[in-house]
Amino acid sequence: MKFIYSALILLILTNISYSQNASTFFPSAPGYKWHYKNTPLDSLNNPQPGLTTYQIDSFSTIENYKGLLSSTVLSKTGLTSINQNAPFLDTNHYNFQSTNSFYYLNLLNYIELIPFLDSATVVTFLRSFEAWYNVYRFGQAVNTNYTIFTRDTTLTVDTLTLPLRLAMTGRRLNDQTISTINGNLPAKKFLLTFTLSYGVLPPFIYLPIITRPDTTYISEGRWIIKEVLPSTNVDLTGLGFPVAFSIPGNVKELTNGPTGIYNQTGFTPGSFNLSQNYPNPFNPVTKINFSIPNSSIVKLAVYNSLGKEISTLVNERLGAGSYEVNFSGGNLSSGLYYYKLESEDFSEVKKMILIK
Repeated sequence: MKFIYSALILLILTNISYSQNASTFFPSAPGYKWHYKNTPLDSLNNPQPGLTTYQIDSFSTIENYKGLLSSTVLSKTGLTSINQNAPFLDTNHYNFQSTNSFYYLNLLNYIELIPFLDSATVVTFLRSFEAWYNVYRFGQAVNTNYTIFTRDTTLTVDTLTLPLRLAMTGRRLNDQTISTINGNLPAKKFLLTFTLSYGVLPPFIYLPIITRPDTTYISEGRWIIKEVLPSTNVDLTGLGFPVAFSIPGNVKELTNGPTGIYNQTGFTPGSFNLSQNYPNPFNPVTKINFSIPNSSIVKLAVYNSLGKEISTLVNERLGAGSYEVNFSGGNLSSGLYYYKLESEDFSEVKKMILIK
C-alpha cells in the first residue's frame, strides 16, 4: 500500500500539465501549430540529448467549455521525431480574461495510467481538482507570489493516517529575451511551483516533502516558447516510507516543424505574398518565404517542368504571419522547377533552378 500512494504522489506531480496566457500572448486564430523538442534532465540536471522526444500542439478551435470560452489545443507528445505520424491524444483548454489566463484541470484523466489507483478516497481527491484555474497573471507585480490552488486530504495506509497538502503557487519574474529557432524573442517569465506537504501534529504544520519549480517563458502571439522543469530528488524515508527516487527534469523548446516551416515575425501582414526562393539557383537546399494576412488553409507545393507535383511542403491551416520553408532537392536532377502557393483567395507560381 505504501508503494501505491507513493506512486500517486509521483503521478500527480509529473503529469499535471499547465498551459496558460492572456489573449495577446496566444495566437489570434485556430490553425496555429507549435513544434517542440523535450530534452530530459538527469538527477544532476544535466541534459540528456540522446533521450530527446518531440511534441506537436495544434490550436484547433474556440468553443464553450465548462462555462467559459475555451481556446482548445490538441497535443501529441513522446514523438521519436518531429516527422512521426501519430494521432493527437491530449486536449487542453485555455480561457483569457483581461490580464489573466485560465486553464481547465482534470486529474481523473491520469488515473488510468495506474489501474490500481481506484479507491474512493483517491478518486474523490483527484476529482476535487477539476476546475478552471487562473494560472498566468500578466498584471501581477513582478516578484510577488500568488496562490493558484491548495488542496488538503487525508490518506489512510494500513493503520497509518497521512495528512497531505498539494498546492500550486505562481510568481511573475522579470521579462527576459530568449534565443529560439525564430531568433531572439522577448518573453514574459513565470515561475510555477508545485508542492506536496505532509501535516505534522494537529493543528497541522505542513512541511514540504516534494517541491517542483517550473519556469515558463511566453512570447506575444506565440504562446509558450520555453519551459524548464529541473529534476527533483525525493526521499520519504524520514516519514517512515522506504521510498527514495528522482523525478527527471525536462527542457521544452521550440523546434522546426516537419517541413521546416516556422513563423518568422510577430506582426500581421497586410496581404498574401510569395517571395522568390533564396538562393536561386540552389544546390541542394533553398528557402521559400511567404506571408498570409489571416488564418487560412494554405498549400505550398513544388512541381517539375511537366507540371507534375513532386513535393507538398505545406498543406494545413496557418495563422496570419510570415513563414519560411526549407526545400531540399537532394533526390532530384538538375533543372527548372516551379513552386505554387494556394489558399481560398490567393494563388501564385514562381520558378526556381536546381544546379548540381
